[in-house]
Formats: sequence, C-alpha cells, structure tokens
Amino acid sequence: MVVGVKKIIRRTIGLLVVLALVAAGAGGFVMWPFVMYPKTVIEVEQVAPLVSTPQDTLLAGVAERDITPPVGIPKMGYSAWARPADGFRNRLKARAFYLKNPASPPLMVIQADLPASSLVLQRVVAQRVAAHTDIPAHSLSIHVTHTHSGPGQFMDSDFYNAFGSNVPGFDPQLFEFLVTQIADAVIEAYTQRRPAKLAVGSIEIYGATKNRAMAAYIRNETVSDKRQDDAAALRAVNPLITLVRIDGRTDTGDFKPLGAFSTFAVHGTGIPPFTHPYHGDVWTFFERELEWQIERHYQTPWKPIHGPFEANHADNNPNYRHGLRGDIETRRIGLALAERAWTLFRQLDDQLTADIPLNAAMREIDLLALRPQDEKLVCERAIAGTAVVGAAQGDEVFPISYLPPFQRGWPDSGDDDCHGAKRWMLGSLQAIGLAPTRYPHRVNLSAIQVGELVLVGLPFEITFEAGNRIAAAVTDVYQQQGQSIRQAVVSSHTNGFFGYSTTPEEYGAQWYEGGHTIYGPNTTPFLSRESAKLVEAMLAQPGYADLPARTTFTLASRHYFPPLQDVKGKRVELQAPVFVDAQANQEPYWEWQVLEVAPGQLNLHEPLLAVETSDDSTHFSPLRNSQDVPVNDQGYDLQIIHDTDSDAGMARYKVRWHNPPVARAGQSYRLRLEPRAGLGVFTSSPFR
Repeated sequence: MVVGVKKIIRRTIGLLVVLALVAAGAGGFVMWPFVMYPKTVIEVEQVAPLVSTPQDTLLAGVAERDITPPVGIPKMGYSAWARPADGFRNRLKARAFYLKNPASPPLMVIQADLPASSLVLQRVVAQRVAAHTDIPAHSLSIHVTHTHSGPGQFMDSDFYNAFGSNVPGFDPQLFEFLVTQIADAVIEAYTQRRPAKLAVGSIEIYGATKNRAMAAYIRNETVSDKRQDDAAALRAVNPLITLVRIDGRTDTGDFKPLGAFSTFAVHGTGIPPFTHPYHGDVWTFFERELEWQIERHYQTPWKPIHGPFEANHADNNPNYRHGLRGDIETRRIGLALAERAWTLFRQLDDQLTADIPLNAAMREIDLLALRPQDEKLVCERAIAGTAVVGAAQGDEVFPISYLPPFQRGWPDSGDDDCHGAKRWMLGSLQAIGLAPTRYPHRVNLSAIQVGELVLVGLPFEITFEAGNRIAAAVTDVYQQQGQSIRQAVVSSHTNGFFGYSTTPEEYGAQWYEGGHTIYGPNTTPFLSRESAKLVEAMLAQPGYADLPARTTFTLASRHYFPPLQDVKGKRVELQAPVFVDAQANQEPYWEWQVLEVAPGQLNLHEPLLAVETSDDSTHFSPLRNSQDVPVNDQGYDLQIIHDTDSDAGMARYKVRWHNPPVARAGQSYRLRLEPRAGLGVFTSSPFR
C-alpha cells in the first residue's frame, strides 16, 4: 500500500515537472521575439495640414490604390493556423473618400482590404498627407474589411504583430508600402475633388450571415428569444447595409456617381484557415460587382469606387453552406451583398443633395493611464483568455480546440480579479512575460456625421448586441440635444485593434469572443460611455479633437519582404494551359505554368495578368466578360501562385483563370503577363 502511494506521488511530481517545463517552454516561446528581435521606433507628430480653400458648395473626391503585398508576407486573422501568402486569388485595395462642405471640416474615410486597422498606420498616413491636403489627423479614419487572408505585421502593438499571424514581428518594409499606397490614394482623392452631391440610405439583407456564438448571445438580458437553433442564428445578426453614395459633377455639368462607401456586419472568414493566397473574402465580390453595375448603368466618365467595411460584426459569420466553405460560397455571399446594395444605390437617385451636414471628431485614451472614473470599467492591463486558443465556432482545430482549458464555454469562477470569468492563457506567466505596454493600450475613438448618419469607429471587434448598446448610447445624446438622426452605425476595426468587445453577459460565457475581450467584462459599457461623450463633444464643437501632439511606437521587428534579385533569366512557358474541370467545392479553371521573375521583383500591386481572345488564333485582343468588363486581375477570377524559386532571379509560378466561359467555335484564348523587371509582355500558347 505504501509502495503504491509512493508511485502515485512520484508520478504526480513527474507530471508537475513536465507541466512546469511545458509552461516554461511556452513562456520562453512567447518572450523570444520581444527579447531578441531588433526594435523599430516610429515617432509621429501632429502636423498642421494645408488651409482649406474657400468653397461655396459640397466637394468630394475618391481614389483607389492597390495594397497587395509581395509573396511571402505572413497573413493575419487565423493566428497559428495562418500561412504566408504564395500569391493572390484576388487583389487587395485601399480606397479614399474625401468630403467637405463650406461649413464643415474635411472628412477622409479610408477603406482597406486588411485584416485589421492600425493606430500607427493611421497616424503616419495622416502625417504624410498633411503637407499635400487640408485633412487634419482627427478627420482621417481607416476602416477595414477584416479579411482573414490579408497581411499582418503592421500593427501598433507587439502582441498582435506576434500572435495575429503564425510568425511574429513588425515588418518596416510592409508598413512603409502600406503607408505609401494609402497616402497616395488620400492625396489623389483630395486633388481630384469636385462639386458633389451625397445621399445616405440603408437596406436589409438576411441569410448572408449567421450568429456564431448563440450560447453567449442568448445570455443578454435584452434578448427574450433564448433559442439557439440555426433559424435563431440567422436572426441574431445586423442585417443592414448602410451606404453613402457620392456623385460628382462632370466636365459637361451633370452629376454622375463617383462611388460609395458602405458598412455591413460580416466576418471576413469565408476563406478558411491554412490557405495561402491573399484574398479579399466576401468583400471582393461585394466591392467589384457594385462598381461594375454602377459604371455600366450610369455610363460614368470615370471608374466608380466602392469601399465597404465592417459594422458591428464580431459574432456574425458568413452563412456559408456546411462543408462548402471556400471560394464558391464566398463568391455567392459576396454577390448577394452586391445585388442588395445595387438596389439601395438606385433607390438613392432622387435623394442626392449638396446641402448635407458633415462633422468629425476624434479622441485618444491611454488605458494604461486610467482616470479614476474608468477604473471600475476597463481592467488596468490586458490579458488574453484560453478561449482564444480554442478559436471561434467554425474555426476549431482538432484536438486543441476541444480540450477543456481552451474549449469555448469554460469560464473561471470570476472572483479573483478584474478579468472575472476569463481563464488566463498561460496563467500568471502571461502577465509576467508580457508587459502591459506589449498589448494595444491607446484607444482611438472616432465619430463621423454625414447627414442623419453617425458613424462611430472603434478599434475593437464589436458583437451584434454590444454594437446595439453603443449605438443606443450615441442616439440618446442626439435626443437629449433635441436633434434627430436616422441611424448610428458602429464600425469595428477602426484606427487600431484591441481584440473584441462583448457585452458583460456574453463575456461571462467565455466563448472565443469573450476570451478575446482583453480589457475585461465591462469593455462595452466603457465604449458606450466614451462614444457618447465623443459625439456630445462633436456636437458642441465641430471638428473636435483630443489627440496627443506626439506619439512614439516601439515595435519588435522582423523583415518578411522578399529580397530584390538581379533578373538574368527570361520568361519561359513551362507548361501550356491545361483545363481543370469543376469538382466538389472547386471552381473550374485553366492553369498555366510559367517561369517568371522572383517574388522581390514581381510587384503584385501592379497590373500583371489578363486574358486575350482571338477568332483566328493569331490576332488577339483583350477579352471582356458578359458585363463588358475586361477579364484581368482587377476583377476576381485571375490568380497567381508562387511554386518554387529558380535561379537567375526567376521563379516558377502557376497562373489560374477561374470560371472561364466555354469558347465558341473558332474562338481561342491566351493568358498574358505584363512587363516586369525589364522583361516585356509574355503570353501563353493559345487554348480553347
């Protein structure tokens, strides 16, 4: 009996030693980048912009830039389950919308196909454009689509640069690339401003999204229907597409659509983890299809630009069919959103006006310098919960997502600290190993008013019900001031990223969303109060701003940009185009294998791929689709995949043309590569 007890004791001690070693190893892994990586220091000052030119009417300008980075950049959103990019399935864009009426400060709304926004990105872009525009920092906000197939490594905190992707570190070259492309779009939008008219509207669409966290959602005291079935999940969503239409005066004096920016609540997770190419997710199809509809219907003298971005989406997923998640379902949902938005866009034809109020405000709060009235709301430091490792519903990875410490719905007793029901990832090692300054802590709150629409931008992923409460607090301010607004929209992922913001009731369930609410259970009450105060200040003082004059960002860094190589080889067709037929959950495509310049010279942000057609296999011209749009990589069906590196500054690639039409009798096609690194146009063998 004594021997048996001794064995148990020895085994227990052995297990404790193993667990201690595992914990120490995990702690060392967590700390490694922060201790060993070099630091990039970015100092940002507020710079006074140009003085606005007097005007007697509403002015607007729009512009677009490609922000598709090179091959090899880590992608953000799926954390350890992400993979570096091997090319693009469709391109990533940034779009800038400039608005100013005679009585308002200028507004600059930036939309970007990025996984998250970044405060350091917003600050540096604002600083960069100040010498060329009249846009102050507090009037410039960056909103994103939250695609999980876009680049990471440009965030303002070490925490998300390390754990948002599968590898750690802030990439200075990627950051400079994004700053340059976005700033160029802002400057062009300002330069191209012209007399304009605006209209604002919203329309519902159900069936495109579903609530992925119903067990947490029904805990809300405001939710009377406690069912958790699929039908209930389709109702527990924000169904509104809200759109600001912008028309500009043409050279002949009439008005034509310049484009629109819009909001919708849907996670950019139609494309699953472990995939490699850059992909705009459902948003790409939403963006491009509406642009094409506008251009064709209104015969615009310019390319219309549509920039959709997130509303309060945190627990609202794309409603892809079970087992079919991927390109086909992402396309179906994105096109459904575009069709609904097109209906709304046309409904605004007779509501356009130049007489529309505009306003903006911005405030920054450092959560590491809390005021006494804040201390009972947000926690004094950030902590991530174990539920973050388990992932959101639908993104589970066997077996880790199903182990009790990481499984969703595994709350702590909630009695020990400010973080309540949250089980701390790595326990106290997280707090010991990661200083509070490693986490995001500078909260940027922005507010924009366009007519009777108020857009509140927050650097959190806001759940459906949390967004409802924040919007209600903002609406109450207007009512108390004796003013009316038609709609208050809460935009997630604006000017930074702090993880999630759930309601206190949802937080107590400790699903993924609650585990990723890093500043504790009262984050939403805090944001509700501060959003209301910001809007109140904006009404009292148009163009209100409370921002630091100087901010320093110090970030552990690593370079992922591919190196430049001298190109000494030439383009070679390695395999003529081959047709691959449709299969279960796979689109049909033509595939061409080619030797092309290495990733450092490929410049994915510049036009690269197109399809040409011929009736005699000799004389080719650009192919246009059934909507009379050129078939090239500005759409959504041409893909490039980096296969392997070669020598002489070259590499092997696969080029795919998805969903091709069936060639008619006598018709043939060929794929075209645009010039790169001194090499001229190169085309494939004809095929049909």
